[in-house]
This record gives sequence, structure tokens and C-alpha cells, in this order.
Amino acid sequence: MIIDALLYDGSSSKEHHVEIEFTPNRRVLIPSHNIDIALDDIRIESRLGNTMRVLNFPNGVRCKSSDNNQIDQVLKEFGLSKSKAYKIESSWKLTVISVFVTVGFVWFMLTAGASYTAKGIASVLPKNTLEDVSELTMNQLEDNYLKHTKLSDEKREMIQNYFDRLTKNEEQYQLHFRSSPQIGPNAFALPSGDIVLTDQLVDLSRDEKFRDIIGVLAHEKGHVVHRHSLRMAIKTGIAGVLIGYITGDVSVIATAVPTILINSSYSREFEHEADVYAVSALQDMNISTQYIANLFETLAKESEDVDDNSTLTGILASHPLTSDRIKFFKSYAEVKK
Repeated sequence: MIIDALLYDGSSSKEHHVEIEFTPNRRVLIPSHNIDIALDDIRIESRLGNTMRVLNFPNGVRCKSSDNNQIDQVLKEFGLSKSKAYKIESSWKLTVISVFVTVGFVWFMLTAGASYTAKGIASVLPKNTLEDVSELTMNQLEDNYLKHTKLSDEKREMIQNYFDRLTKNEEQYQLHFRSSPQIGPNAFALPSGDIVLTDQLVDLSRDEKFRDIIGVLAHEKGHVVHRHSLRMAIKTGIAGVLIGYITGDVSVIATAVPTILINSSYSREFEHEADVYAVSALQDMNISTQYIANLFETLAKESEDVDDNSTLTGILASHPLTSDRIKFFKSYAEVKK
């Protein structure tokens, strides 16, 4: 069987009109270019509608042919199957079923399955994507919210030493001291493991060794481990994120993360997961959870009289405090005693 095709020799963009002959002894011949090769040594790409089919030869030679029916006949004669995609396309029943399945799947991802979709996407994002998202996010925060820290060297060194114990042998985690009158007392973690701690939160500490602050940082590390900020950002704008994930444009995710970290509340499920992680980390460090319970209790009491312009709104907005969470930390402190 002979088919017409366009040949590209791999060394230039010039097209060559050729005839390709498929012989009974499973050879493929192109006399004009002295090609004589076994059928098993070429790769015929799957058919997609009536678009030109590509035949890949060794040494970079490629051929394109619109003689799809003849190529299908060749595949049939030599016992090679058609592509599954073309089989579905050729059957109206399978086509209708595939459309309904696709629509149903997309609907599920965007509605009831949004949380599962977000978790799935967040879990497979590679390290370099997390770093890109975090870098873009940090730049936005630095431009709009964060200023240089005014904490003393002694305070920063004490907190840093605790943080180094918390993240021992885990190089991805970095602690950033910043001042932010606009955000107020807060701490938040970027997807890469960069954790920002504001001076305003440190100023609220009632423990001279800042063991309550390390409890907050352990909680933030829990958010990183479970990829909470990513999952919330993906769920918030899941349609755009899906496109970004496919195209590799992480700016869609990075745009949502700062808002998530500063203004949006984590769900009770996420807060509990981070709290559980914090308890485990503090126990490993032999630090009582009573310190973080005390800090949260103080914040909760002061929040009763807080107004919208108060600097306390920072941590209360992104990490809503509940009596159950405070009791949770106190319960482990009692167990430790």
C-alpha cells in the first residue's frame, strides 16, 4: 500500500512530498530518500479526527500524512490497533458517554469535590513550584505589609534557637522576623516552609523565654506540613488554579496566598491538624503546651473588647481562637504534669 506524505529530514524545515510504501514483508520504503526500514522501527502516532497523522522514523526523520483511512488499513492488515481515542471518537455512543463523564468530573471538582481536588493538586505540586509561589507571595507581602524587625538581637536569638530545634535537619524551613503594624500580632507560613513572625506578636508574649511563641511557630509548621495555605488558595480559585497547574503559571496561586494568610480564616479542620502537630512537636522539645494555651487565652480575652482597627485583628482573623482550642492545649499540659 502506498500513501502520500510530507517528509521532514530533521536537518531543515523544508518539506518534501514523498510516497511511502508499506510492503507485505513489513518494510517501509521511501525510494526518493533511500529509506528502507522495518515497520516495527517506526512509530505511528494515534489518530485524532482527520488531522494529519505523524510517522516518526529513526534519525529524526518525520512524515505527516492526511491519508488516515489508508494508514488505518495498514494498521489493520499488520495487526496493529487503532488508538483508543479514535475508537471513542468514531462511536457516537462512546462520545456522548465521554462528554457526560467529563462534565460530571469537572462539576465534581468545582463543587462537592473541591476540597479533594485542592488536596490532590497541593500534594503533587513539586518543590520548585512551592518555592516559586512562596517567592511571589513574600514579595507581595514585603511590598505591602512587612517592615524590618525592631526586636533586639537577644530576643531574636532566643526565638531562633528554639526554631532551629523545631526544624532540626529540615533545611526548607526559614524564620523571618518582621514588623507589621498593619497586620498586627501574627505568624504565618508560606508553602515553601518560610515562616514570618511579627514583632507585634512577640510583644504580647508573657513568657520571658518565649516558649509560647515557639508553640505558635510549631503550629505554623503544621500548616506547612499539611499544605493548608495551598489547599485553601486552590479551593478558593480552583478553576483558575487548574489552568495554572496545567500551564505551569503559578501566579494564579501566588495571588491568592497572601489574602489567605492575612485575612482568611483557616477551617476548624486545618486549625486542629496544625494544633495536633504543634502538640507533638512541643512534646518532642519537652516544652509544655501550657505556654501557648496562656498566649491564646490572653488573646481571646483581649479580643472581647477589640475593634476592627485594633492590631489584635491580625492573628484573630487568620487563626480564630476558640475555647475548645485553648482547652485542647491545656489538656496536654495537664497530662505532661
